[in-house]
Amino acid sequence: MIIEKVEYHTVHSHFTYDIPDEDIIAEFGSVEEFEKHFEEESDEFYEFVMEYGYDREDDWFSDRKGGYEVEWSYGEE
Repeated sequence: MIIEKVEYHTVHSHFTYDIPDEDIIAEFGSVEEFEKHFEEESDEFYEFVMEYGYDREDDWFSDRKGGYEVEWSYGEE
């Protein structure tokens, strides 16, 4: 018999981008202008940032603290 367990968790994903100031200035003219786009979350901001890689750290909050939903069911054989 196959049974399945599904856990519904809350995950907080943290993405860290390390973008050289020179690249920011080349694209936006200045760091201050980039910060305006950052605060507005403009399309230009998103398009620029998506060109860079990132470090990702996931915090499985509900797994660490408990309090997640669990569902059991029969699986297909």
